[in-house]
Amino acid sequence: MTEVKQLFTCEYVTGCLENIDSQSIAQMVLKKYHSKRNMSSDESSIRAEDIRIDYNKDIQKLAQELCAVWKNHYKQEIELCWNTSSKEDPNTAAWAVVHSRGEMTNLHSHESSENYTSGAHVSSAFWIQCSPKSGDFIFQYKPNPYIVKQEEISPRVGHFAMFDSTIPHFVTKNCTDDLRIVVSMNFKFV
Repeated sequence: MTEVKQLFTCEYVTGCLENIDSQSIAQMVLKKYHSKRNMSSDESSIRAEDIRIDYNKDIQKLAQELCAVWKNHYKQEIELCWNTSSKEDPNTAAWAVVHSRGEMTNLHSHESSENYTSGAHVSSAFWIQCSPKSGDFIFQYKPNPYIVKQEEISPRVGHFAMFDSTIPHFVTKNCTDDLRIVVSMNFKFV
């Protein structure tokens, strides 16, 4: 007799959230972008491209809907890692990225040995503004120690991806003159 056992999975959830006001969020993000509200002034830091955003009603609604999607698929409660009472920067829980022509995001993941116990278990990307050829979202994973594979998502306005924070990912170059705007969020298990 034989049996198959699974050691781990690498899956993600994607879909469309039709009740999110992407235009309102875009206006807020662009205001922050033009006033240079970046997470880091060090241009060599990956956080230099991240834009600080407000935890306003639109962002709260987005977070709530993403939490509901995760619970529906995995029967597991999550909450945004936003904690205004802590010393931790609240924008490590929710931020925006604005890419103009030629800009992209390097390969990275959202967990760290310092924070994995208390947060950044689930991450998400929600596309606010994008056009064809404005760059794809790419997961990079290893089905075994010798092979590296990629899974590509072509972003569309109002669509999202939710995934384990440990999965490495990157965004390809924006090949258009239009700005690509995405809101990223980190969630923790409740």
